Amino acid sequence: CPLEKILGTAEKEGADIIGVSGLITPSLREMVSIAQEMTKRGMTTPLLIGGATTSRKHTAVKIWPAYPDLCIYVPDASRAVNVASSLINRDAGYLQGVRTLYE
Repeated sequence: CPLEKILGTAEKEGADIIGVSGLITPSLREMVSIAQEMTKRGMTTPLLIGGATTSRKHTAVKIWPAYPDLCIYVPDASRAVNVASSLINRDAGYLQGVRTLYE
C-alpha cells in the first residue's frame, strides 16, 4: 500500500522531510491517512503537501488536524526549498505563522 511504502521508506532511510502530491481526488484521502499514521507512529518528520487537487484550506481542515505543527501546504514547487529549510531548522517563527494560519 502507498502509505506503508512511503512511511516505511522514510523511517528506514531517516528522511528529513516527507512530501506527498495529490494529482487525483482519491489521493486527498490518502494524504489524510498518511498524516494519521504518522501521528500514530509518533513521527516528527515534517510533511509537505502539494499537488493539483489540494489547497491550503484542504490542508488546514483535513490534514493538519491529523498531524499538527509539522504539516505544511506548499502551493508551488519553487517554494518547497524555503519551506523545507524552515521545517528542518524548526524555525519557531515560521512554525508559529503556519499554526496561526491553519488553526
